[in-house]
Amino acid sequence: MFSARRLRSLLAAAAFGLLVVPHADAGRRQKAPPTPEVVEKALVLAPSDRLAAIAMLESAASDAADPAAQAVISLWAGEQRRLVGDTAVARAWFESAAKADDKSVQDGSTMGLALLNAQDGLSGNVVATLQLLGEPGLPDSMNADRFRLLALDGVQQGTNPSKVREYVRKAVAYAAGDPVVEGRVKATLAPMMAPEQADQLEDSPEAQVSAEEDTIKRAREALQGDRLSEAGRLAGQLLATWPDSEHAREAGYIIKRAEAGDKAVAGKVGVLLPASGKYAAVGKRIRQVVELANDRMGGRMQLVFRDAHGDTAATTRAIEELVLDEGVVALLGPLLKEDAMVAAETAQALGTPMVALAQSQDPASAGDYVFRGFLPVEQQVEALVQNLTSMQGMRRFAVLYPDTSFGQHARASFEAEVKKKGGEVVRAVTYDATATSFLDPARQLGAKDYTARSSEYYRLKRDAERAGNDPSKVVLPPKLDFDAIFIPDSWQRVALVASSLAYEEFPVGDFRPHRHAQRMPLVGLNAWNDARIVENGGDYVQHAIFVDAFYPGSDAPGVREFVSDHKQALGRKPGVIDALTWDATRLLGTAVLAGGPDRKAVRDELAATRVSSPVAGGARFGEDREVDRSFRILTIDGDAIREWHPPELRPEGAP
Repeated sequence: MFSARRLRSLLAAAAFGLLVVPHADAGRRQKAPPTPEVVEKALVLAPSDRLAAIAMLESAASDAADPAAQAVISLWAGEQRRLVGDTAVARAWFESAAKADDKSVQDGSTMGLALLNAQDGLSGNVVATLQLLGEPGLPDSMNADRFRLLALDGVQQGTNPSKVREYVRKAVAYAAGDPVVEGRVKATLAPMMAPEQADQLEDSPEAQVSAEEDTIKRAREALQGDRLSEAGRLAGQLLATWPDSEHAREAGYIIKRAEAGDKAVAGKVGVLLPASGKYAAVGKRIRQVVELANDRMGGRMQLVFRDAHGDTAATTRAIEELVLDEGVVALLGPLLKEDAMVAAETAQALGTPMVALAQSQDPASAGDYVFRGFLPVEQQVEALVQNLTSMQGMRRFAVLYPDTSFGQHARASFEAEVKKKGGEVVRAVTYDATATSFLDPARQLGAKDYTARSSEYYRLKRDAERAGNDPSKVVLPPKLDFDAIFIPDSWQRVALVASSLAYEEFPVGDFRPHRHAQRMPLVGLNAWNDARIVENGGDYVQHAIFVDAFYPGSDAPGVREFVSDHKQALGRKPGVIDALTWDATRLLGTAVLAGGPDRKAVRDELAATRVSSPVAGGARFGEDREVDRSFRILTIDGDAIREWHPPELRPEGAP
C-alpha cells in the first residue's frame, strides 16, 4: 500500500512520462536484471529509516551467492550510502558493482561515481557522464541528482532555457518520494520551478534534515520514550556510519544509557564542587549554601556530592557515574574554570541538564542542556558601561588591565561594549599581575613620553622658572584625554594600582595633584566588592564605581531575610558567591521538582522557571541560558561601600 504522498509522486511521474524513459540505444542494451526482493524492501524502508535499509542491503550483498544479484544489491547499497553522505563507503560499493557483466549495473555504478566526483566540482568529464548515460535502470535518486546538477550547470553555462526547464522537470519527477532528495532538489532548484512543480515536493523542514541528524534525533526520541533497544540500535548505526560525527560522543552515551536501563531518579541532583586541593575551602562554603537552600525548599532534593577540583578526567568520570549509576536528573556545578567546559560538554552529551557555577569559560555554549548560574564577565561589563555612558555621560575610556586570560577577556569585552554604545577606548595598557609596583604602566597610561611631548615639557620648565620654582623638579602631567579608567582586577591589586596612579599625578579618588584637577573616576567589576578595599585603597579609591549582583545592604525583597538567615544558620555574613549559589540552587531546585524523573522535562522547566525575590538579581534564565540578571551599581564613599545613585535621585548624605 502506497502512502498518499508516494501515490501523488507516482502519478506526477506518470504525468511527466518518466516512469519508463526510453533511451536512444535501448534496443541494443541488455535487459536490466530483475530487482532483488531485498532491494524492494530496502527502498520501502529507506525514507523512514535509511540506516536500517543500508544494513539490510549491505548484509544481503555480502551474503549473496549469485554474482548478478550481488552486483545489483551493491549498486543500491552504494546509492543509499551516497544519500547519507558516506562518500568513501559509497565509492567502494559502486566500484564493486562496476565489475558486473550487466551493462545497466555498470552504468549505474558509473553514474554513482560521477555524482560523488561532482561534490568536488562539475568538471567536463563529470558533466559529460551526467548528460550521456541513459536513465532506465538507474535509481530514481541518482536521476534526480544528475538532472538537478545539469539544471544548475545549464544556468551557469547559458544553456537553452527550454533544456534547463527539461532538466528541472526530470529532477522534480525523479525526486518525488524520497524526503532527502526532495529536500535537496527543492532547496537548490526552487527559483527555476513552476508553482505546480514545487507543489509536487514535500515542503517540510524534516525533508532538509540529513540522515545523520535524523538518526541522532530518532535515537534521542527512542531513549526519551523508553525504547532502549531501539535507541541503542540507532546510536550504534550512527557510530558505524559516521564514526567522526559531531554526535559520536552523544551516541556512545545513548548506548551506555540504554544498556544501563537509563536510570533516572526524581529529585536526585549531582553537585560538583572542589572538596580537595587549593579551592576546597571555597567548595565547602558553597556546599553549605546549597544544602541550606535545599533545606529552605523543604529538603526535597536528594543531593549527591562529587569532588571536582580541576582534574578534567576525574570530573568527566564523576559526571558519568552520577548519571549512569546514580540516576541524577540534573547537575549543579562545577565551579572551577578548568572543569567548566569538559563538564558542560559531558552533560550535554549525556542529555542531563546542568547549571554551571563557573564564572570563566562559556559553558552554556556546549548546548541546550547547559545553563550558568554565576556571573559572566560580559554581563558585568554591559551593566557597567550602560551606567557610565547612559547615566553619567562618559564616552572616552582608558583600560589598565592585568596580563592574564581574565584581564585580556575583560578588556576585550569592555572595548566591544563601549564601541556598541558609541564610545571609544582611547588607551589600553597591560601590567604584570605578579608585580608589586605599577608606576611604569601608570606612566604609559598617562602618555608620559618626554620625547613625544618635549615642547610641552620645556614649556612647563620655563613656566616653573619664571614662577621662581625649581625647573629640575618639573614632571610631565598625565595626558587625561579620557573620562574614566577601567581596571578589571581584584580589590587587592586595585589598591596598589590606584596608589601608583596617584604617584604619577592622576587625580584619582580624593587625591588632587593641584587644586584645579578634576577627578578621574576608577571603574571596575565585582571583584572590587570587598570591604577591605576601603581601608587598603584609602583616599585613592574614593568615589570609584563598580558593579555586582549582590549588595547585602539592599532593600530589595528577600535580601534582608537571606542575609539574616545566612548569618544565623552558617555563622557568617554572605558574600556574592553565597548569593549567586543561593539563587542558582533555587532555580535548579524548582525545575527539578517540577520535571520529575524526566531529564528533558527538567531542562524545559529550567528554561521557563522564574523564582520570586532573587537575592542576586536573577529570577530566571534568558534565551542564552545565562541568568537574566539585574545589577547593582556600587561606589566607595567614606568608610563603606554603598549603592550609587544618580544626583537627582541621591538620598541626603548619599554619594
